[in-house]
Amino acid sequence: MRALVTGGAGFVGHHIVNELVKQKIKTVVFDLAEPSDFFDQNPTLKNSPLIDYIQGDVLDYDQVDGAVKKCNTIFHTAAIADIEESRHQPVRTMQINVMGTVNCLEAAKKHAISRFLYASSAYTAGKKGSFYRVSKQASEALCKTYYEEHGLEYTILRYGSLYGRESNQWNFIYGLCKAVLTTGEFTYMSSPESEREYIHINDAAHETVRIASEKEFANKAVLITGHQRIKIKELFAMLEEIVGKKIQIHYNPQLVQSHYVMTPYSFEADVATRINLSEYIDISEGILDCLRAVQNEIDQQESGKPGDI
Repeated sequence: MRALVTGGAGFVGHHIVNELVKQKIKTVVFDLAEPSDFFDQNPTLKNSPLIDYIQGDVLDYDQVDGAVKKCNTIFHTAAIADIEESRHQPVRTMQINVMGTVNCLEAAKKHAISRFLYASSAYTAGKKGSFYRVSKQASEALCKTYYEEHGLEYTILRYGSLYGRESNQWNFIYGLCKAVLTTGEFTYMSSPESEREYIHINDAAHETVRIASEKEFANKAVLITGHQRIKIKELFAMLEEIVGKKIQIHYNPQLVQSHYVMTPYSFEADVATRINLSEYIDISEGILDCLRAVQNEIDQQESGKPGDI
C-alpha cells in the first residue's frame, strides 16, 4: 500500500498518518498547513523515509491530481469539521467538504485507486449537525455513485465522538479539560442527560488503517465509535474525581440545537456496520492523558518554554 491522507495535518488525519507509518506504509500527507507546522507537531516523522509532504488545497484539482499519483489508497479526511463553524459558513462548508471530495474522487478515478476511504460522521445517520451533516451526507452519496458509475471502491468511515491528544481547539473533551485546569468551570450547551460513546483517536486510527486492507469493508459504511456509553453528567463526575476538586458545570441548552442528545440516528437512515474493537483505551485513561497534554500546553504558554510530560 502507498497511501495518500488528505487533511493529513488535522486531528484525524495526522493520527492516521502516524498509524500508517507505524505499520511501515509509505504515506503522502496532503494539507494546507505549512510542512514545518506538521513536522513540529509530529517530530518523529521529520526524517522518516516513509513520509512525503505536499502542501496543497483539495479545491485545486491539479494539486490533488499531483498528490494522488503513485498512490493506491486514499484516506480523505480534509474538511470543515466544526459544526458551529459550518452553521455560520454554509457556502464554504459545501465548497470544501463536497467539492473537495469531488476533486479527490475524480483524481482517484483517473489513477485507478484501489480504495477510497472517506472520513464521515455518525451525524449522517440523523437530523442534527447542521450544514456539516448535509455536506457529509452529500459526500457519502458521491462515494456510492462513483462506485456505481465508475467502479471506484470505497469505504465510508462514520466516526463517533473522537477525543485524544492534539485535538482541535473546539473538540469537546479538549475544551472541557482546558476549562477545568484553568477556570474550574465549564458551560455545556445541552442536557446533562446527553449520552456519548467516546472513542480515543488512537483506537480510531488503528481501526481505520485495518479496515482499509480488508475486503469485507469494501463499498460499505462502517461505524467507528466507542464501547463505553456515558452520560455527560457522569463524565463530569469522573473528571472531578480525577482532578480531585469540584467543577462548576453550567447547563445552557441552546434553542437551536445542532448536536444530538441521546442518539445521532433517525429511522430513515441506512445502517452502517459497527466496528467492534477487541482492545481499546478506557475513557478514564484517555481523559487523564488529555489532562496531561492540556496541562503541558498551559505550562508552555505560561513559561514560554517546552513542557515536560
